[in-house]
Formats: sequence, C-alpha cells, structure tokens
Amino acid sequence: MRPHHHLPTLLLLLLAPLHPSLALEDLPAGVDITEDTPGQVTINGDPTGNNTLGPSLPISATIFSGVPGPSACRGTVIFQLNPPQPAAGAGPTGEDCYDLPRAAGCGNFLASKEAGCEARLFAERGCRMYVNTAVFIPEERAVGGVWRSVGVRCGVPAPDPESLGPPPLAGLMRNAGKRPG
Repeated sequence: MRPHHHLPTLLLLLLAPLHPSLALEDLPAGVDITEDTPGQVTINGDPTGNNTLGPSLPISATIFSGVPGPSACRGTVIFQLNPPQPAAGAGPTGEDCYDLPRAAGCGNFLASKEAGCEARLFAERGCRMYVNTAVFIPEERAVGGVWRSVGVRCGVPAPDPESLGPPPLAGLMRNAGKRPG
C-alpha cells in the first residue's frame, strides 16, 4: 500500500466543510462513497429509486424570457415564484394567478411529487386564454411555450392510473421486430 493512496480521500474530507456541495453529512441516506483508484471516487445511491429529494424540496418556478434549449431554458429570468408548501392532507389549494412582467418562453417548475403542484399557463394577463398545464416535478425540465400569466395550485392528488385508461395510440402501435405481411 502506498502512503499517498488515501490522500484524495483525506483531501475530500478536509475540504468538505469549506465547500457546501462537498459536505458529506448532506448526502442522502443510503448513499456511500468508495475510492476506486487514487483520485477516482464512486458515489453509490439507493438502487430502489430516486427518493432523495423527498417532500422537503421547496416549491419553485423559474420563468425565462427565452425558449427551451437542448437541456435548459435560454434567456434571462423574468419571474421567480416560491409558493408555500401545502399542509399535509389539506387537499387542493385555490389557484393563485401571477401576471408576468413580459411574455415568457420557457420555465422550470420544481417541487416534490407529494406537494402535488401544477401551473396553468395563460396567453393573456389575469389568467385568461388557457395555453397549457405544467406539472411541478422533482427535477429541472424545461417547459416551453408563450405565456403572460401563470395560475398555480398545490395539493392536487395524482390521478389513479386505472382511471386514465389505455393510451390513445395503444391500438396503433406494433412490435418493431415483426414486419407486416
């Protein structure tokens, strides 16, 4: 064993308190760090699913002036929204309407699934002329369109998968391995 073999791990432990993104105590439960080779580290998470964000994820919507890019919204932030967490089991909240300072082209709607939040997007101020609905999810995903106001409500229960029925195009899909004829 070489004496400097554990140097990267030691440096990581020493630097962790200085840099918030390196704080080891902030890792979610079920996650461990192992050293593969000197200087290479693997972070292993819970293989049963990604529940690291959980219900404590704050509800936020970031609205941009530009359009969606390949992986994120473009343009400048024109509106930031941080509604309060709904009380557990309180049911749906009333819709709050927010007028934007100018037309938006993209937004990120972030919240835990337990919060049950949705944003209805409108072409006109005052939440008039419905355009689309964006569901708040626990990951940043760009939602594009053109809207001038947003109606937000939380505590909306997720639909029962059985009540949704089959997908509209289910009967038209075929197996790619089989050729007709």
